Amino acid sequence: MNAASSSMHETVSFDDIVDARKRIESQIVRTPVIQNEALSRLTNCRLTLKAENFQKTGAFKARGALNAVALLTPEERRQGVVTFSAGNHGQGLAFAARMFGVACTVFMAHTAAPAKVEAVRGYGADIQQRLTIQEAFTAMESMRQETGAVFVSPFGDMRVIAGQGTVGLEIVEDVANVEQIIVPIGGGGLIGGVAIALATLRPDARIVGVEPEGAPTMTAALNAGEPVQIERVSTIADGLAAPFTTELNLAIVQKHVDDVVLVTEDEIAEAMRLLLHHGKLLSEPAAAASLAALMTGKAAVPVGAESVAVVTGGNIDLPKLKTLL
Repeated sequence: MNAASSSMHETVSFDDIVDARKRIESQIVRTPVIQNEALSRLTNCRLTLKAENFQKTGAFKARGALNAVALLTPEERRQGVVTFSAGNHGQGLAFAARMFGVACTVFMAHTAAPAKVEAVRGYGADIQQRLTIQEAFTAMESMRQETGAVFVSPFGDMRVIAGQGTVGLEIVEDVANVEQIIVPIGGGGLIGGVAIALATLRPDARIVGVEPEGAPTMTAALNAGEPVQIERVSTIADGLAAPFTTELNLAIVQKHVDDVVLVTEDEIAEAMRLLLHHGKLLSEPAAAASLAALMTGKAAVPVGAESVAVVTGGNIDLPKLKTLL
């Protein structure tokens, strides 16, 4: 996991996030925040949805990828970029690389959602698939060492975390007196960026991360006090199925995140249905995890609290959607 590891001495600052917004704001969508009365009643709070499913490439990942590619040196751009991904980061990086004229290779598992594979290919990236995401990572690392391509981590890259943190800036500006923010966790890039932004702008706000029971990557790292390799991940929320986190992501969560909770597959699926029925939002399973934590009470949000659930993306295969609905 060498390419994905970050030094604990590295950090992302609030100024990094502000600079990232200036860098990418003309190329992304300022996604809407949507208050929902029906879901507020069901969750016993004043609930607003941050709809990143309306972002470029259908997920928040475009933010971090654009910031990372924009910061590459001319020599790094000539070398090209490489990553591993369940799909959304791959799309974001392929999109960003195309905008800057940079070659991009994305390693994915054979089990990756076909719609996400085709979307990555549609943005012009070369796709390499392996049996599992762990094997995809290993193959990617070999390519990086052989070719000199620049690895842009889905979550452990400081530039990516800063880009994802722009979600936090928008939440604070658009939701007055936000008290609780619920964020799905894969490797921890989004929650890290949001938490750093909130630490400066709204330090009293409570931040809760959510993972699937079948991919408790951050939970395992918190329990162990260090990143842990998850030998087997199994969840409908493929966007949250990172097999490991990094020291950087873990350190940010340890410092700035108040709680990390686990939700079941059935709870995620039910939250997807509720988002579609009451919110008229088509979410992928990973994006519904935040609502699942609220619906079940696992997020432990006080009654009536001004709360934001981040709906991280909407990239889902129609056949899979049919089975979940």
